[in-house]
Amino acid sequence: MDNINKSILRDRIKKLRAGIPLEERQEKDRLLYNNIVSSGVLDNAGQVYIFVSYGTEADTKAVIEMLLGQASHSVCVPRVNGNEMEFYRINGLSDLKPGYNGILEPVCDNPVLHCNGVMFMPGLVFDIYHGRIGYGGGFYDRYLYRHRDDNIYKIGLAYDFQVLKEEKIDMEAHDIKPDIIITENALY
Repeated sequence: MDNINKSILRDRIKKLRAGIPLEERQEKDRLLYNNIVSSGVLDNAGQVYIFVSYGTEADTKAVIEMLLGQASHSVCVPRVNGNEMEFYRINGLSDLKPGYNGILEPVCDNPVLHCNGVMFMPGLVFDIYHGRIGYGGGFYDRYLYRHRDDNIYKIGLAYDFQVLKEEKIDMEAHDIKPDIIITENALY
């Protein structure tokens, strides 16, 4: 897909996501949470790198709270610093304040230097081949490229309608695919 199509697709998915009624969204988020837990991706993950959901994104706060309640996991969330993004370990949601574009970000000052564990990646559109269209900032692609020698299992997180079943996203050389995509209905 060329940039124009990516832009049109981004807008279409944003509108679809924004149109989900509250009760339906809550049910999708509950099913998504169950799929994350039952998938086994967190079973041996000491460090979990997870975005804090914003706006109409699939909810990650329930997963973050669950992880924070378990001593076996450390939870790291991203903060945008200029054109780059770093992850910071948090002890609770109270460690977060609105930052880049109003997204909750950690207020601590010690970024995680080596990223080893499981990373949940946001995205607007995915395909069943693990192609991903993000929000256009390239933060995750740049971060993952800088940490290409680290041991990171990448998980795309979205609602099922955000995953293209019959089309394939044309990936650019710098685009980094998730290893798996988890939705409320399936694992791809």
